[in-house]
Amino acid sequence: MDNGIDNQAIFSTIFFRAGLPIIIAWLLLFLAYFIALIDSTREPFADLGSKDSHILYLLSQSGGTTGTTIIAVLMLALLLIYGRVTSKRQILTIGIMILIVAGCIGGGAFLNEFIIKEQLKVPRPNIIALAGENGSGPLGMTPEDFYGSGGKVVRSKLLAEVLYSESNPVSLIPSIKTHWIKETGYSFPSGHSFASMSIATFFLFLSATYLSMSRLWPFYFLLPWAVAVCYSRSILRVHTPTDIVVGGFIGLMVGLIAWIVTRKMTRRRT
Repeated sequence: MDNGIDNQAIFSTIFFRAGLPIIIAWLLLFLAYFIALIDSTREPFADLGSKDSHILYLLSQSGGTTGTTIIAVLMLALLLIYGRVTSKRQILTIGIMILIVAGCIGGGAFLNEFIIKEQLKVPRPNIIALAGENGSGPLGMTPEDFYGSGGKVVRSKLLAEVLYSESNPVSLIPSIKTHWIKETGYSFPSGHSFASMSIATFFLFLSATYLSMSRLWPFYFLLPWAVAVCYSRSILRVHTPTDIVVGGFIGLMVGLIAWIVTRKMTRRRT
């Protein structure tokens, strides 16, 4: 009975330290529906031709494969330092954590990109805007025709011809223009939103489990970072608010599952 009460108290503490803040952070994503500058589906749009918008691009990229890997390594380093990990068993436990989070998040990203998106086939908002009504826009074809023209390489070439044409249909700085040309896959759900929210969820739950409250503050910075990455995807007009809300929710669930599995595996070892 005492063990049951103790476990209940532990999970209540972890929920208030990590679970509640993460839920609040995810709920903030719904603001994208109500703030025009964030909503990629209606005007006024953010000025993506200004030099300041490069900061927005870099923020968005921090939610990509390279960015999330760097952030994950930094968070693991903080866990090692704050948790005073010194023994071989503790280091091996950290290694198990790395494998679990890499498997869950990497597998989820693969499933999202190559199966879910390909099955749902939702066009990106920037492609819809360039296509115009019935293909009357600068793209010169409907979104369905664009996505049916071939693979990502073919679609990127078609989009590059439009964006680098003399008519210059939309003002974009070079980095964002290159990003648009690269991101010609389907839109729903957002992979960057999935990755950033899963990283934030996993490491905040993990730190709330093994560290004291006074040592948690660096991990709370993951939440505004994840929300900002999600917002940036919609502001850059490569995702809709629905894309980031759903992508963020899937990331939250995958991060939670990764933490549960990690906790069970590490408790067995200890």
